[in-house]
Amino acid sequence: MTPTAPISRRTLVASGAVGAALGAAALTAPAARADAGYTNPVIATNQPDPGVLRVGQRYYLYSTAGAAGNMPVLVSPNLVTWRLLGDGQPEIAAWANRGRHWAPEMIEVDGRYHAYYTAWERATDRQAIGVAIADRPEGPFVDGADAPLLSTPEEGGCIDASPFRDEDGGLWLLWKNDGNAADQDSFLFVQRLADDGLSLVGERSIALERDQDWEIYTIEGPAVIAHEGRYLLFYSAGEYWNETYGVGVAVADAVRGPWTKLSDQPVLAANEVAAGPGHGMPVRTADGIWYVYHAWQPDHVGEDPGRQIWISKVQVGADAVTIDGPAIDNPRRPRIDRRG
Repeated sequence: MTPTAPISRRTLVASGAVGAALGAAALTAPAARADAGYTNPVIATNQPDPGVLRVGQRYYLYSTAGAAGNMPVLVSPNLVTWRLLGDGQPEIAAWANRGRHWAPEMIEVDGRYHAYYTAWERATDRQAIGVAIADRPEGPFVDGADAPLLSTPEEGGCIDASPFRDEDGGLWLLWKNDGNAADQDSFLFVQRLADDGLSLVGERSIALERDQDWEIYTIEGPAVIAHEGRYLLFYSAGEYWNETYGVGVAVADAVRGPWTKLSDQPVLAANEVAAGPGHGMPVRTADGIWYVYHAWQPDHVGEDPGRQIWISKVQVGADAVTIDGPAIDNPRRPRIDRRG
């Protein structure tokens, strides 16, 4: 098994030039050359593990802790131009230690916003999953619980929580056991959430495991989207700190599965302009699905400016799913439905 990466893996870059850049109101890369096109990265600062939520006419992006706080929050009207709002969770939960605040993802439940996030559990010294609630999508998110929503120290901990609302209204949670932090294997799990989103019900199921050559080290970062009567599960695998990291896709007829991987190769992989693309989220727009993800500059892996935010169009066929790019220059922006 590949040696375990440092425990601080999701906060590799959080200071220096990145910290200075975060002081600016606008965090986008140079503006697109024309209204029809855009330039990647769309966020030029370190924002690992992005989760995206649409509320009205705005998209909110949340990322792993860094220079902007425990839960950086950015906002955009179009997935291309972004503005920093601040720290969405300035106060951590009573059960958590400071540091290792990772990969928040959001969902609306009964008019409020739930953040499912990873934090360092004091009682176990492992990563655990909590849920924090806010009245507004920008926060502040508050986790008033005495214990995390999910804690599995015997499996190395748990990370990368991803909530999903099915078309029938049912809530689900996907996550990864952090086995690579404890010399164990990692799996992606799925389990039903209670209607209020504050507890897990029933039994969990294994959604995916590492069974392909490119999925070295770990499998993580799950995110589900419904599409034309099926469910697509985007996930990342490989070693996040180098060019082996990439994105795979699985398909199922039900959220619980069984899930079938659509390719034995990543559908989004490193190239000459982006290293280690992954841990993102599929986002529905008026012209289909786009994938919002992080990637390193190939000659600055593990260094400033860190893992920047890119977007790429998803192409869905009858038997295959692909993701365009990564590409710096792109001829068409996402088409946003302003009626939504």
